[in-house]
This record gives sequence, structure tokens and C-alpha cells, in this order.
Amino acid sequence: MSPGPVSDSYDSEFGTGANAAEVRAAVEECIRSIATRAHLRARRNIVGVVQGRPGKYTSLGFYSRDWRVIRFALYRALDTL
Repeated sequence: MSPGPVSDSYDSEFGTGANAAEVRAAVEECIRSIATRAHLRARRNIVGVVQGRPGKYTSLGFYSRDWRVIRFALYRALDTL
């Protein structure tokens, strides 16, 4: 006998796939907000950015939720390096 249908995948960090989708949507929202508020145009190669000049200082106002999502995304980025 085979098991019944599985409605959603499970991940140890996010729980269900639906939760992971909500986290992804929050990260994408922060990306758009940063690009808009910092007047960032097209994406640039990260090595060129890191090795280049710091550019203009920007004062970005975010809610604490936004900063937490951004921090989460940065930690996840470190995991891929």
C-alpha cells in the first residue's frame, strides 16, 4: 500500500513550502524596497561593487521587520559562499 498524497513539502527551517514561499516574498519585498529607496538601477557584478568606491551615502528608513528579513537574507547568502 502506498502512502497518501502529500499536500506540501516539509523543511526543517521553514516548516511547509507555503511558509518558505512567504519568506521568499518578504525577501523580494525588501529587495524592491532597497532598490527603490537607494535609487539603485540595474544589478552589478558583486566583485566590482566590493572592489569599487562606496558611492553615495543613503539614509534608508526601514521597519524592524524589514531589517530582520534583510539580516536573514544576508546570513543565507553567507551560507552559499
